[in-house]
Parts: sequence; structure tokens; C-alpha cells
Amino acid sequence: MIQTGIFKGRVQIPYAYGRYGWTRGGGKTWHGGIDLVGLDDPTICMPYYTAADGAQKAIRGTVTRARIVTDHSDKTWEWGWYICVQLDAAQTPDEVNFLYFCHCARLLVQAGQKVQSGDALAVMGNSGNAALNDPPYKHCHLEVRATSTGVGLDPTRYSGAENAVGTYGTAAIPVPAPTEPAASMETIQLVTLGPLTVGEASKVAILAGSLLLDEDRYSMLQVDASHFAATMTVSNGDAMRFLALAQSEGWDSRKMYHSRFVG
Repeated sequence: MIQTGIFKGRVQIPYAYGRYGWTRGGGKTWHGGIDLVGLDDPTICMPYYTAADGAQKAIRGTVTRARIVTDHSDKTWEWGWYICVQLDAAQTPDEVNFLYFCHCARLLVQAGQKVQSGDALAVMGNSGNAALNDPPYKHCHLEVRATSTGVGLDPTRYSGAENAVGTYGTAAIPVPAPTEPAASMETIQLVTLGPLTVGEASKVAILAGSLLLDEDRYSMLQVDASHFAATMTVSNGDAMRFLALAQSEGWDSRKMYHSRFVG
């Protein structure tokens, strides 16, 4: 399933008051984050940074908080179970250094743990003051800051959603189990994947090796100093395996996967 912001699959902002910068309580309260619902998977994941052109960059950091505050004299209680990740330095062009994932039902990491894009962090819930919502609903309050004591900054480079009510991303695309095709059907596909980074090319090479593809059916070409393109001539069943890999990595949505029948 393709990751959209902090969830795999679709992300929803169901209410206007869940938007970043929304003023609540007659102008007394300013919303410093964005409230996101994972429609297809409740697991909160470490996001990617999304550039203005839509390109995604993996980011890394360290969990500095994984806890709940129950003392109501400390406003942090409002977050319920929450996680704070401090990003490694100089990864993104913005001012963001801290990511907060709040109102969780359950935490899956602990303080001191290293995390990177795609890692599971927690399960969305309605702990803290989210239980007071009318109606109450399970979600994650995502807040991003320059400093741990600073104000919330625009989170949309990490949220997978615009700062507007709506549903974003795509649901999982089921890959049917390979079946024996009829004799009249085309059965051989030419599959190309690229441009791939070194790490992405390695994943393709591992799958090609597990399928025992020889050099007559599989090749990997370097297209520039840091990118590669893979070409495979494979059966329908093997093509589905490469498609499943492309979907799990989000390559199909970035138009990195192409295939056509050749026999």
C-alpha cells in the first residue's frame, strides 16, 4: 500500500477545525497542527518530506519522547499518548526539526530509538483532549516545529494532504494471484523500472535474483551518476511480482513502472 503522509493508503481531514492554523474557542485557541485520519490503515508511520514538485525524500530522526502526560497543569496532557521525533540535521530545506504525533491509542517505539520514513510509530486514537471532540473520532494530530518549545509550522510537506477538508491518496490496489493464462492470451511482458536510486535498484536486483532471471531476461543500466533503469522480459506472474514491489515502494504513482505485452 502506498504511503500518503503519515498513513499507508488514504488520508482524510474530515473537519474544518482540524486544519492547521484554524482558530478555535472564539479566537482564544490557535491550532498548531493538522488532524489526520488513516482510512485504510490506523498505523502512524514516519513520513517522507514532499518537495514542491511532488518528489519525496526519505528522512531520519531520533524519538525523543514516547509518553503521556496526565498532569492537567501541563498543557501537554492535551496530546494524550504522543511521540516526538527530532530530525537529523540538514535533511530538508524548511525550518522543521521536530515532528509530533499525538492522540495515539498505542505507541510502537520508545525514546532513543532511531526511525526513518516508512517506520511504524504508533496507532491513531483519541487520547488526551481528543476524547472531548464532538463527535469524538480517532485521528493523529501532526505538528511540526523548528524547536521543541516553538510554535507549530505548516505541516503539509509531511502530512500527505493539503490544508483543507478532503480525502487524499489512493487505496491499496489488489494484485490478483497469478493464474494460468489461456493459450490465446499474450503471456510475456517487457517491464521497465526507473529511474532508480542505488537502494531502489538493489531491491529490484534482489527480486530478480529470487526469480532466477538470467542476463537474457534481466538487465540493469546506469542512466546517470546516481540512477539506474532495470529492464525485464518476464511472464505475467513475474510481472505481477515487480508490480507489487513498485506499488509497495510508491514507484507506480511516480510513473517509474512501465510494462507492455511482447509475446
